[in-house]
Amino acid sequence: MTPTQTQQSATAPARTQPKAAVSTRKWRQNLERGAIYAVLTIFALIFIFPFYWLVISAFKTQGQMFAMPPQWIPQPGTLQNFVDLFHKTNLPRAFVNSVIVSGANVFFSVFLCSLAGYAFAKYPLAPGRDRLYNFVLGTMLIPGAVTLIPSYMILVRLHWIDSYAALIIPGIVGAFGIFWMRQYMIANVPDDLINAARIDGCSEFGIYWRIVVPVARPALAALGIMQLIGSWNNLMWAFIVLRTKAMYTLPLVIYLLNGENTQPYGMLMAGGLLTTLPLVLAFLFFQKQFIAGITSGAVKQ
Repeated sequence: MTPTQTQQSATAPARTQPKAAVSTRKWRQNLERGAIYAVLTIFALIFIFPFYWLVISAFKTQGQMFAMPPQWIPQPGTLQNFVDLFHKTNLPRAFVNSVIVSGANVFFSVFLCSLAGYAFAKYPLAPGRDRLYNFVLGTMLIPGAVTLIPSYMILVRLHWIDSYAALIIPGIVGAFGIFWMRQYMIANVPDDLINAARIDGCSEFGIYWRIVVPVARPALAALGIMQLIGSWNNLMWAFIVLRTKAMYTLPLVIYLLNGENTQPYGMLMAGGLLTTLPLVLAFLFFQKQFIAGITSGAVKQ
């Protein structure tokens, strides 16, 4: 046997062992990945099922909803629930009211919370900044139900009951929104970029509008989504401050469909579907903005 053959025979087991180890590691990784996908799929089905049941129930008759075994696909489907909903309620007016209230709430909340978050994050020498910020954080510990009566009495004194102002103004600035924007700007808005803009002669509001807002787009989009969901689904406050049907919002109109002795489940499902769809579309729209904001050419520290 030549020295070369002796060397090859000595190294052969060493080559076989890594291949087996690599194969075992890949098999284990595929098994773990498959288990994770299976668990995520199960949770996704659990969370999607109520929305699926809402959709198919909106196209069922009252008898089909309670049929046993349950009908997973309406046969035949009906649009009568939507027709009854439009005939018995002022749904277009309620939709317009919800759009006005939610749109104004999102715009003012994102604008004012980002301004406050910018001030708390990038003005360390402002007198009383830390005490004021601690006070703002402390308001997060107060339950919302505690402030209902004082807020209502203030609105009565201002003669704002049964108006858009009563729905918009009390909720446009929240402690969580300020906290959210401050934390994001501390971590993602470079001080050097702000100082460079000041050296170039940019005004303080110009720095906020031209430098801070583009960099903070992901946080603005996330805050806008959360504010939109909260404002669009707000039922309790609308029930307290609204009096006339012309001012009713979508959640209030759907809630008032409930009768004392009978429940129009078909119309409730149809109303729930029409109320949910704008939120889904808005989420998809803001999700694209969210991804575009992350991949934009912002300067990172």
